[in-house]
Amino acid sequence: MGKRLSALAGLAVAVLAALPGCAPMLRVDAPRPPSHAITQAADSPLKTALAAHIPPGESGFHLLHAGRAALAARLALAERAVHSLDVQYYLFHTDTSGKLVTAALLAAAERGVRVRVLVDDIDSLDKDVRLATLDRHPNIEVRLFNPFRTRSSNLLVKAWQALRDHVRLNRRMHNKAFIADNQLAITGGRNIGDEYFEAHDGLDFVDLDVLAAGAIVDDLSRSFDAYWSDEAAVPASALPVAPDDARLQRATRRLDQLRSEHAKSEAGRTLAAADPLPALLAGHTAWHIAPADLIVDPPSKAREPDKPTARLLIGQLAGLWIDPRQRALIVSPYFVPGPMGMAYFRYWHHQGVHIDILTNAYSASDVPVVHAGYANYRVPLLQTGVRLYELKPVAEPVGGRLRDLGSSASRASLHAKAFVFDDLHVFIGSFNFDPRSAHLNTELGIVIHSPALAREVTAIAEDAMRPERSYQPRLIEPVDTPDEARVQWHDTFQGSERVSDVEPGTTPLQRALLRILRALPIEEHL
Repeated sequence: MGKRLSALAGLAVAVLAALPGCAPMLRVDAPRPPSHAITQAADSPLKTALAAHIPPGESGFHLLHAGRAALAARLALAERAVHSLDVQYYLFHTDTSGKLVTAALLAAAERGVRVRVLVDDIDSLDKDVRLATLDRHPNIEVRLFNPFRTRSSNLLVKAWQALRDHVRLNRRMHNKAFIADNQLAITGGRNIGDEYFEAHDGLDFVDLDVLAAGAIVDDLSRSFDAYWSDEAAVPASALPVAPDDARLQRATRRLDQLRSEHAKSEAGRTLAAADPLPALLAGHTAWHIAPADLIVDPPSKAREPDKPTARLLIGQLAGLWIDPRQRALIVSPYFVPGPMGMAYFRYWHHQGVHIDILTNAYSASDVPVVHAGYANYRVPLLQTGVRLYELKPVAEPVGGRLRDLGSSASRASLHAKAFVFDDLHVFIGSFNFDPRSAHLNTELGIVIHSPALAREVTAIAEDAMRPERSYQPRLIEPVDTPDEARVQWHDTFQGSERVSDVEPGTTPLQRALLRILRALPIEEHL
């Protein structure tokens, strides 16, 4: 019996090993023609319009809080570009929002705009034909970052490849950037997809982006160029598919028709009305003029596991020497501080700094396994004096909302990544406060030294932390020993205070699963 089982196991391994050989492969030797961002000195309508509002050598910023405004701003940049569009994303879905953005990129390319699209390959295996078709346009080039060599949507093939090459494939490009003519750029937490732009029927991510103008955009363009030219960025021409011009023409016609029909619809008119660009370019809405620092992981982080911390985003942030004296506010959907984070919090608390952290409740999180990592730190954080707030999946209909939950039946989930120090400095970017962002994925963000913008982000976060919208975990007093510490969750429901002794919105089975996940040694991968 033992020999038979051993033989069957060996056969299973042999079959798994042979499966990738039956699947089409990426051509890693495909040519990579060099290209670079255009100079900021190049004339364009965007440059002319911004000159009246952004002083030479300085940077301006506008917060994109609402999802519709964030999508409208991206479409507006694509429509106004005359030289170049550089687009870099972790996820680029093919839903309505993704198709609208793709249609806008194709329309720009038809006008003669050079379009470069760089996407992480984590979600691209079933999009090879679409990406290769887009790449076929003479003014569009698509590259995949850190791609899977075997191109198959078969789960067994994907699993075998992930196991065989797990060190490399576990490291992803999480950066987000949308840059027009090297004059205006959008960066922050949003990927391209309906759930990021208040357009999904079941899920709405609560997120933040910033629209940037001026000197900082040149820094973003240099970062894009570094990733674009890195050896991990493989051209879509390397994909084992060969769409012809007829497919490109059909796709262009379909997307153009979708774009036209959407513009005439009520949703399209609502989206157009949310566009912040006309008011900003006309001076009706003021820019936040402020110095800023771009902090970004080197693209080689995805290839070199032992990169010195000082060269990574977390090291660059520490190198800015922004040490809070009064308050530190951290907004992160996935929050696993680790020993280093806990050391910072203990030091800040000892210095009299008030620390507030907004993250997802278990019932609002889209990645429960990461919530398990956070749950292991909940009691130590509270014992350190940190105030925790966990966003609910549904909030009560009260005024001054974080987002208009009343307009949709969708479940809310926090996705914004922002840090505010002393209402003076604010970080907005793709970086989650967890080990994956710190050590595995590449990340990007801007530290803006603007009290006004910092106060704006703080107001948004504090609105989300209200008891109608968030649970507040608190230690049960008295606590004789750390091992006896327990947590209760406080919130307001229908105008009355409410207290729960278990994680709100969870079933006994979910809590049992959470206990199992908390016991597993998986923190470094979260």
